[in-house]
Amino acid sequence: MTNVENKMLKDLISIYDSSNPATEAYRALRTNIMYKNFDAPIKVINITSATQGEGKSTTCLNLAVVFSQLNKKVLVMDLDLRIPTIHKKLRIRNTMGITDLLNGRATVDNVVKPVFKNIDVITTGTKIIYHSEFIQSTALMNFIERMKDEYDIILLDCPPVGIVTDALIVSKYSDGTILVCESDKNDKKTLIRVKYQFDEVESKVLGVVITKADFGKKYYSHYNYQYQPKARKRKKK
Repeated sequence: MTNVENKMLKDLISIYDSSNPATEAYRALRTNIMYKNFDAPIKVINITSATQGEGKSTTCLNLAVVFSQLNKKVLVMDLDLRIPTIHKKLRIRNTMGITDLLNGRATVDNVVKPVFKNIDVITTGTKIIYHSEFIQSTALMNFIERMKDEYDIILLDCPPVGIVTDALIVSKYSDGTILVCESDKNDKKTLIRVKYQFDEVESKVLGVVITKADFGKKYYSHYNYQYQPKARKRKKK
């Protein structure tokens, strides 16, 4: 992929700027997930947010990239059937996807789109009106289970849990959930309510990702500065 093409995918900072602090944050997220792998394998991860526009899809794609850089085979599935964005961020077509596959209008080969090395994507596909019924269908659950034999990591981009219940349903057949929250966007009551919703369905929340936090240049310059050796002062004779 050329530099021009890379810059078109502006949300995928982990591809075109490996030294950026945000990219390092995605690597740290990857490491934290891998360390949680000791008790039980984590292969299927549900990624959601409290409200719309908090960066869950961007987090999902960048997490896929950093996992792929460890030579992990990754599948990204867009399950935000109402407002899908994965195909827009990747500049790919959404003519056929998961809805077409499970409705018998397409095959796996029709809907699985290789986008980068070690990363495949399945978009939402043809719009449907019975979203919740589709999400909790046995067909979808069985398909995800089958894909676990093909991929090391499966990332499910789900709708905001504070708006619809899809992410709560998906969390039941995921190994864990990542909650994405934009800095200073949600109040404490909203986050407590979301956490309570996951507790009610006995879903494991792997962690919370804070997005769009402005630490400022001063923070990072200080971070880099403290690793610079100080010059020794010469003693006056």
